[in-house]
Amino acid sequence: MTDDGYTLAEMLAALAILGMAVGGLGLVTSLIARQQLAAHRVSTRLAESRAADRALGLWLADQDPTTLRGDGRRLSAACGQATCTARLEADKLRTVLILQGRSGTVRRFRLRQPRLGFGYSDGLGQVAVWPRRGSNEGEGDGLAPRAIVLTATNDAPLAVARVWPREPRDCQFDVIVGACRVASR
Repeated sequence: MTDDGYTLAEMLAALAILGMAVGGLGLVTSLIARQQLAAHRVSTRLAESRAADRALGLWLADQDPTTLRGDGRRLSAACGQATCTARLEADKLRTVLILQGRSGTVRRFRLRQPRLGFGYSDGLGQVAVWPRRGSNEGEGDGLAPRAIVLTATNDAPLAVARVWPREPRDCQFDVIVGACRVASR
């Protein structure tokens, strides 16, 4: 017997080890691909949510807060001679946010979450319909919304658009009252 080559048993053992290494590498590659796919889905969902949040905020900044009216699926405000709207259309897998501004152009934002709705926040909390309907006569009068919230069914906010009140030029904001006070002369 000479030591010139490998025996058949040594060759089979080497091939078995090599096969296990390639199989393990394939399994690891598959695991990494699944993790990257999940991360890509989350990244896409966050980018869509951020775009909807920004667009809703810009749409709302162009509206008069005193003319806001809405429910869980639709929001409207007077803008000149027309009515500006923000509405949600849903199917089984996703929701589409549709914004129509002052110029009449319609912008659509596809969100990969079903059953989204608008919520309206003010000093008393969050409600599903604006203007707030008070339990007593006139209780809801005079309140301005502070934010419009786009929420999922589990009440997790997907987008929050702050309502910026329009103040007169001679406004002297009183932090304690939280409103403008009359300028004393």
